[in-house]
Amino acid sequence: MNRTFIALGICILMMAAMGPATQCWAIYGVRISDLHNTPLPTGKIRVWGKVTSESPLKVTDGRGEITVTGRTATLNDYLVLDGWWNGQFFSVFESEMIYIPAGSFLMGNSNVGNDAVYHYSSEFPQHSVYLSGYSIGKYEVTRGEYRAFMTATGRAQPYGWAAAQDWCDGCGHCSYAFTQTDNHPVVGVTWYDAEAFCAWAGGHLPTEAEWERAARWTGSYPNVYPWGDTWGDEKCNNLYDTNPAGGGYGKYQTSPVGSYSSYPSPSGCQDMAGNVWEWVQDWFKSYPGSSSPFDYTNSYRVLRGGSWYSYDYSFRCAYRFYGNPNYCWLIGGFRLAR
Repeated sequence: MNRTFIALGICILMMAAMGPATQCWAIYGVRISDLHNTPLPTGKIRVWGKVTSESPLKVTDGRGEITVTGRTATLNDYLVLDGWWNGQFFSVFESEMIYIPAGSFLMGNSNVGNDAVYHYSSEFPQHSVYLSGYSIGKYEVTRGEYRAFMTATGRAQPYGWAAAQDWCDGCGHCSYAFTQTDNHPVVGVTWYDAEAFCAWAGGHLPTEAEWERAARWTGSYPNVYPWGDTWGDEKCNNLYDTNPAGGGYGKYQTSPVGSYSSYPSPSGCQDMAGNVWEWVQDWFKSYPGSSSPFDYTNSYRVLRGGSWYSYDYSFRCAYRFYGNPNYCWLIGGFRLAR
């Protein structure tokens, strides 16, 4: 088997949810013609070659050709590209990511504080989960980022795309219009829209465990909410935070990502409570060892984090919502993981 790796990396010091950690890696150079038959390392890789097509952008090394997303170039340009290969196309899309080092954490309802006030069987039992190191978006995917995806792939606009839309809660209350900019989270996406974007961006939807660890884990203790154990109306975009003078964005509308920057999760992620519900990879089913087992595999996918139109119990990091993956949730968006 043909294998060509050129290590180009350096060692840097990173701060993550469990404290300082030294993460060393290389950006590996891989010939385009070797992408399909080379066991690739995880993470970013480097390829190089000549542009043979501008739209879609295609690059060749003389023996193999790839389609590149997230970049434009002129015919016959010579490019060196750092990005991610998913087996179909090479993505150079960049988004601000936070690295979460490998380790175990406690997932589920801690039965402490505000977690103890609510008792939803789907949140129990709390259990230990080990995760390999991964990266997760600091912010929810924005309309501007999703626009780049639509432009590159020709994918149709999601249902919630209109700049000034009438928002419906599913019960006929469709009289609340709000304006969205490219810095607002994309809404109205199906689970399949979200997963397609993540593949195009060289990643995947976070697993439910990846999402929860980034949302609440301090290194030794699972917060009830991303910012701590006590609820506060002003700490995220929610149904109660209605005073613009106090930082609120009013009912029935999203806020630009990172608008509540004083209240991040322990890992540094923004808006992991409120703003929009976030699709994750998993089917909705009970945790191992549950006293009330259920399994909605092939029916419902999990959503996490609450939205601008949610009540306080749904902002707890342990809370699990669910939806039909084919349904365009107007209160739903997502974030990228790699």
